[in-house]
Amino acid sequence: MTATPKPVSAAKAAAVFLFFTLYFFGLLHTLLPLLKANFRWHPALYWFVTGGFLFAPLLLFALWRAFREGNRGAAGILAALHLRPLSRRDWAHAVAGLLASFALSGAVFAAWALLSRHFGWRPLATTPWFMEMRPFLGAEKLLLLAWLPMFFFNIAGEELLWRGYIQARLPGRNAWVLCSALWLLFHLPFGPDLMLVLLPVVWVIPWVFQRTRNTWSGVFIHALFNGPIFVAIALGWVK
Repeated sequence: MTATPKPVSAAKAAAVFLFFTLYFFGLLHTLLPLLKANFRWHPALYWFVTGGFLFAPLLLFALWRAFREGNRGAAGILAALHLRPLSRRDWAHAVAGLLASFALSGAVFAAWALLSRHFGWRPLATTPWFMEMRPFLGAEKLLLLAWLPMFFFNIAGEELLWRGYIQARLPGRNAWVLCSALWLLFHLPFGPDLMLVLLPVVWVIPWVFQRTRNTWSGVFIHALFNGPIFVAIALGWVK
């Protein structure tokens, strides 16, 4: 059973984003150092565990809010979160959005490289301050299996909450602009350099969702933008 969606005001949307942004900061200053102090793991594992504690609640919150609206059963809740098969039009927007995200992010890197070369700007720091990322060697490559659950909750949690629940219930045709700005705020703990690199995808995904009203479009772009890049870095294919 699918109930009628209840509108979400801009103030409530901002409150949810702000709450989880502060929660993000909290984890980075409590759980992450606690793990580092008590366990001798590969550096990437500290973020995998911390990320799981960050993103899993996003998914649970989205499911809970959909349930609170009166949606019952898996089909009803998924429909309330705008998860349905992608149409041809949806696919076209999703693929175009993915290509635009890569192209615009590449343009950011290229522009910054020119500024560094000709005006002495420092290189972009693309690794967050709280992560120590080095390529997985030998049996360490199996650590990608520990990354997969965090990656799932990252994509599913953000897309179902930010798009499927909040953006879908924000009033107005330009709701994607507010959602983009708030989503950028959520990335504040990553630092300004990574926020700049992510700026294109942070704007593209909400715009694509506004056009398709299908959460799968955001999942597609988000997963294929984040996942392959991380795997390439983890395996040492790119630096």
